[in-house]
Amino acid sequence: MLLAMVLALAASAGGAATCPPELFRIARNTNANEVVYLARQAPDGTLDTRDPIRAEWQMLAEDGRREELKPVERQLAYGFSVRPAGSGGGYVVILKARPDRPVTLSLRGGCPFASVTINGRPADLRRIFVQAKNGLGPIPTVAWAELEGIDPATGARIQERVFPK
Repeated sequence: MLLAMVLALAASAGGAATCPPELFRIARNTNANEVVYLARQAPDGTLDTRDPIRAEWQMLAEDGRREELKPVERQLAYGFSVRPAGSGGGYVVILKARPDRPVTLSLRGGCPFASVTINGRPADLRRIFVQAKNGLGPIPTVAWAELEGIDPATGARIQERVFPK
């Protein structure tokens, strides 16, 4: 709702709305660095058909710079697959870490957003916080994750804690 109001104000002022490319982030309890998921748009404003979403690290525990994900990170924890959503447009994004919770990447008012079900309600995904614990080897395991989003109809915050399957 807030996004719609901002877009309406920009349109009424005669200017084009500027859409931030950031869709959502994954944060962890292990350090302040976060994985940022960004929409890629073509020059005409549509989602890039070849590569509509990308992920990169934001090194907040250091100097805030951005870094590419390592191949193993794309394969196991932070990677995703993308396929067209069908006749409605947009894309279905399947996160490697949670394939049972598909994310829909679409445009609303010309701006990209990531939609997912949180606590049984449709939501614009904003953040996933992962609580990690020590695993058997050097790779930690997930104790739980908290999904946070915004109800697109009301602007209310929605949260859900999920546990590994």
